[in-house]
Amino acid sequence: MKNIENRQKKYSSFKKFLKSPVIKPDSRFIEYSGLGVQLAATILVFLFIGIWIDKKLETKFIFTLLMTFLGFLGGFYKFYSTLKELDAKSKKAEKKQK
Repeated sequence: MKNIENRQKKYSSFKKFLKSPVIKPDSRFIEYSGLGVQLAATILVFLFIGIWIDKKLETKFIFTLLMTFLGFLGGFYKFYSTLKELDAKSKKAEKKQK
C-alpha cells in the first residue's frame, strides 16, 4: 500500500513539474534576452552600411572599419544604458516587495 502511495506522490510531483512554467511570469529574463541580439544587429547594420559606402565611393575598406567601430560603440552604449535601467527597475521592485 505504501508503495502505491509513494508512486502517486512521485507522479503528482512530476505532473506539477511538467505543468509549471519554465520561466516565471515576473522574471526579468524576457527583458534581458534581447540585449545581445540588439547589440549584434546594430553592429551588423553599421557593417553593411560601411560596405555599401565603400562600394559607392570605390574605397578599399576604410568606411567598413569606421562604420563597424561606430556600430560597436553605439550598440555597446545602448546595451550598457539598458542594462543599467533594467538593474535599477529590478532593485526598485525588490525594495517594494520588502
